[in-house]
Amino acid sequence: MMDKWINNNTISKILALAVAIMLWGMVHLDTGTPSSTLTVSYNNKIIDNVAIQASGLDESKYVLSTMDTDHVKMEVRGQRSVLTTFFADNYQAKLNLSGLGAGTKTLSLEPDLPDGVELVSMTPNRVTVTIEEKQTKSFNVSIVPKGNPDAGLQLGKPVIAPQTVKVTLPKSQLNTVTAVQGAVNTDGISEKFEQKRVKLKAYNKKGQELTDAVIEPSTVSVEIPVTQQAKSVPVKVVYSGELPDGLALSKVNTNVKEAAVYASQDVLSSLNSYVTATLDLSQFTEAGTRTVQANLAAPSGSDKIEPGSIQIQVTVVPSNEVTDMERTLSGIPIVLQGAGDGANATVTAPVGKTMDVTVKGPQDLVNNLTNDDVSLVADVSGLSAGQHEVTLKLGLPKYITYAGNAAQLKATVNIESPSAPAVTNPNNDNESNPSGSGDKGQERPQEGQGNSDANTGDNAAAEDKTSPHNGAESSANGTSEGSQP
Repeated sequence: MMDKWINNNTISKILALAVAIMLWGMVHLDTGTPSSTLTVSYNNKIIDNVAIQASGLDESKYVLSTMDTDHVKMEVRGQRSVLTTFFADNYQAKLNLSGLGAGTKTLSLEPDLPDGVELVSMTPNRVTVTIEEKQTKSFNVSIVPKGNPDAGLQLGKPVIAPQTVKVTLPKSQLNTVTAVQGAVNTDGISEKFEQKRVKLKAYNKKGQELTDAVIEPSTVSVEIPVTQQAKSVPVKVVYSGELPDGLALSKVNTNVKEAAVYASQDVLSSLNSYVTATLDLSQFTEAGTRTVQANLAAPSGSDKIEPGSIQIQVTVVPSNEVTDMERTLSGIPIVLQGAGDGANATVTAPVGKTMDVTVKGPQDLVNNLTNDDVSLVADVSGLSAGQHEVTLKLGLPKYITYAGNAAQLKATVNIESPSAPAVTNPNNDNESNPSGSGDKGQERPQEGQGNSDANTGDNAAAEDKTSPHNGAESSANGTSEGSQP
């Protein structure tokens, strides 16, 4: 029976209508009672230091050089839940520089806020900017080595590729560029330095880096040659010890004539004119030819000397078989010695301040002499202001004697006092000296002293009459009795 009701179309429609009426009634029931509403809270918030974001500038041609401020303060409003969701970084003030060229302009700012947040105020809302046109200029590149190479080595001139680069900056800054440099670490290097990518930086005259400079290319390739810092100097043989009686040196030859001294430039520039090897004559007890090895004396402050030792071929013969020869060395400089503090001493004669010196000795030794082996010293110690004739002290190598006239080894020296140089007034001779001798009378004792010096030198030379071939120092008297054994 129930199934028939349900399957009846009319009955179904009546039920549907009843249900619809009931639902409508439920919805509109109590329409006179107001419904409840949800309350939403809105707050204001201050955002300090909101960054200004500039965009749109043609950076290939222009640069934003100044902006009177780069931050603004914003007051915003929004739901509390929204405001607490965002941080200061979510707020921006945008500056549109599109289409602008060089010059100074005041522009409006546009706020960029998170969703759900509105702007109340922005301080400032306008900024003044200065836009400069970029310029490009070519500069030579320089390389600055940092550190020192190994001892005895010297850095050569850097080879840079490319040698010039282009620097782009605003005109006001480009005019201040004084150098484009790259730094390389050369500390402790021992061979050629090579670095393919050395970064470049631009500097002004104060040595400050211009960090905004665009350098093209930004790196260069650098090679720095490394060379031995050395100086070639002659090798000289000096002697120690004595040959036995009856023997004399005939020949002394070395297997090398020069040695290389490795040192700093300061040491090399102050080196003497030669390095020495000492030959001990006491090791030769009989006539004959021997080759011995002797170390070269490395100059003070040098790093090394090459070679470190040399071979010396020595010929010793009986004294009566030595063949002497004479030779004149021209232009030996006269060196002044012993001038008092502040005194000015000059050689007035000979005019050239040099003398020729004739020497005598074994042929091989004499042939190997140079001007550096001979010295002429004028000792003016104790001499007062005025002109003096001074006997020269002659320095010669061992086994070499002076073959000239000892009386000619004199020079005229003028000495000026540091406080009151001697001045001779021929018109006032008698006034200054009642005896009428004038200044010459005052200088006479000094001339006597000079003669005394000369005599002393002759006497000293005369006392040294030993054979030059048995190891005695050379004399300056040139007497024939002192030149042969």
